[in-house]
Order: sequence, then structure tokens, then C-alpha cells
Amino acid sequence: MNPLPLARNIAESVQALAQTLLASEYAEQDLESLLRQAGELTREVEYYTCAAVQDARQKGTSWEIVAAAASVSAATARSRWAEKTVRRRLERRAAEQLALRQRDPVTPPAPLRTDGQSGTQPSDRAASKLAAALSHLHRSSGLTIRQVAESTDLSPSFVSRIMSGERLPNWPAVQTLADLFKGDSDELAVLWENAHGMTPPARQPLPDAAARLNAALRGLYLAAASPSPQRIHEASGCTLSVPMINDILEGSTIPDWRTTASFVQAVGGTPTDLRPLWESVHYAFLVFLDPVDGDAPLPPPLSAGNDRTTSDGQDQDQDQARDQEQGDQS
Repeated sequence: MNPLPLARNIAESVQALAQTLLASEYAEQDLESLLRQAGELTREVEYYTCAAVQDARQKGTSWEIVAAAASVSAATARSRWAEKTVRRRLERRAAEQLALRQRDPVTPPAPLRTDGQSGTQPSDRAASKLAAALSHLHRSSGLTIRQVAESTDLSPSFVSRIMSGERLPNWPAVQTLADLFKGDSDELAVLWENAHGMTPPARQPLPDAAARLNAALRGLYLAAASPSPQRIHEASGCTLSVPMINDILEGSTIPDWRTTASFVQAVGGTPTDLRPLWESVHYAFLVFLDPVDGDAPLPPPLSAGNDRTTSDGQDQDQDQARDQEQGDQS
């Protein structure tokens, strides 16, 4: 059995460091902090390069091909990424990681937003983003927690726990809150379904697949507190133009994967979580060459998400009742 590529783990670390740096930019941290984080990211990228070359060499890639890929001479490539040299560098990285864990053993990598819990599973990340999106809509509405509770059937403590990510709401609650905050619940649908581990049909009509991808992108945009297109442009390293960002948000274009991944990263998401949705759209392009025949109406929205009921509905009602009882006692 082939070992896992060395570079893959480091690439995930690079992504986490880049998201932390982006979060610091959104938080407008001081220059010293930004440059320190940029230095950490630069070092990790250098370690990634060493590991990527090592992975390629173990697969039989010649030094000539490595040199051509790195735009250096073969002699330079051999000297720079010799096996012993790479091993020493990766051992140094392991020692640095160990020292970091010992110095700060309980602090996880910082997420883009500070009002949700970061997770290692896609469902955890989706739940965190859902809470962040609802929290942003709540702040934009100007309503207090008590005013939200008075306008809904939810207790103040339960509303607070939804906004903080301590409770995962059922779909009717998401719809009620989105309507109250003057938001669009459809933009939260994919985040909610992913948070509950729900998956759409493998094959969908093109309009449904495209709408689902756009909803996911809009949901991440809300979770990032709706940054301006200019901010997203800057966060993408200026790889995304402002007109392209507007087209993505409006759903008027289906971007290629590189563009999609850049947008997702710029708003603090994880590209691999969106990859299945993007592939579903392009699968539909291949299969449904003529998705709309003449004046035929577009297919209805994805029926699996219409009621979006889950087995945790009763549990959530019990949680809310318990929160209500605790609030009354206090």
C-alpha cells in the first residue's frame, strides 16, 4: 500500500494558516501580527515544496522533470531537495509543531469568523458557517435577542444558543429567523443540509445543480459577514476581479473550479467541501446537453430540501422547552 503523500498534510496546514491570516485581515489586526502570520505561512509553503518534491521523487519522477517544474537546473534541484536535506527540514518542522502544541496545547487554528465553532468534519464546518450566517443576519437586523424571541416561538436562551453555534436549529426555525431578519432562507439551505449530513441526489437537473452551488456560495458569503466585492478581490490575492465576484454572487455565471476555490477561500470556506456541488453542476452540463427544451418550464426546486425535516426535531423542541424553563426560573 502506498503511503499517504507527505505534502497533503502540509497543504492542509497551509490552507489553515491562510484562513487564519484572512481572518486577521477582516479583523484589521495590527501590522506586526499580520506579518508574523505571513511569515508562518511562508515557512509552511517552503516545507510543502520540499514534501511535494519528495513525493514526486518517490513516485519515480526524474530530477530533470523536477527541475523543469521548479524552473531551476537539475543540479540545483538535486542540491536543494536532496533526500537527506528534505528529511532534515521536515524533522525541523515536526519539532516546531511539537513545540507549538506544548506551548499552546488547547488553542485550535483560528477560523475566519469568531462567532462559530471550527470543526474538522464537513458537517461541523457547515454548522459553524450556518451559525455565523444567522448571526450576521441578526446583527444586520438590529433586533435584540429578546425581540427575536418575542417575534418567534423560540425562547431567548435558545435563540442565543443558535447564534453562538451551541444548538443546530431545525429547518422551520432557520426559515423563521431568516424571514424575521429580512434574509433569504434559500441561501442557508445548503449549509443547513450539510450541517445535518444530508446529501442531494447524485444526478440533478442542471438548473437545480447550479442553484444549489450558488446557494452554497451565498451562504458562505453571509457567514463571512457579507464582505464587499473589493474585500473579496483583495482576499483572493487579486486573482478574482470585482465583476467576476458580482457575477458569482448574483448566480449569473458558473465559475471554473479554480475560480470557485479562490472565491470559497476568500470568504473563509473550505474548497473541498464545495467540490461535490461544483462537480454536480459540470456533470449536469455533460449529461443534460439541452436541459430546457424550448419554452418548457425549469424543473422545480430540489424536493428533498422542501420540508427539510430531521429526526432531531423532537430533540430540539425538548432543548428549547428546557431552555425556556431555565429562563423562566432565572
